[in-house]
Amino acid sequence: MDLSAPINELKRKAKIISRETGLAHSQALDCVAGEEGYATWSLLIRKYEDQKPNPVQSTSSGYLIESLPVDDGYRVEAIALANSTFEEVFRRIEPDNPKATRELWNASDYVDNHHLRNDMLPIDSEYALSLIEVLLVHYVIDLATKADGLFAEPD
Repeated sequence: MDLSAPINELKRKAKIISRETGLAHSQALDCVAGEEGYATWSLLIRKYEDQKPNPVQSTSSGYLIESLPVDDGYRVEAIALANSTFEEVFRRIEPDNPKATRELWNASDYVDNHHLRNDMLPIDSEYALSLIEVLLVHYVIDLATKADGLFAEPD
């Protein structure tokens, strides 16, 4: 589609025509469209929009997880990520009973029993890994709370 000018300039031209001739703005737009070889402005715009490139959908670098338990390759990656995320969260929350909290932490158990549920499937593997980073905070806080309960001083 070859237009004599960009759309914004064609709109400006229609505005000038509308002011100079007293035509309604929509009629001036149709006049400009006629000069460009289209019956109406809406047809010109529709053709213009159809020829715009569509935004590129980002292709996922992961794969689809369709059933549980997850495959061994994903499990190993998820456990490594869970362990590193645990360390970050652990440093941030500074639990009152750090030793007990660490003893309660089991990355394999987290990945196997808490990370994904059947109602979340199918899910992209990269998105599933990102959930570890987001949701592990609450899990670690729960572990710290449980550790506090185990070592609470009797009244």
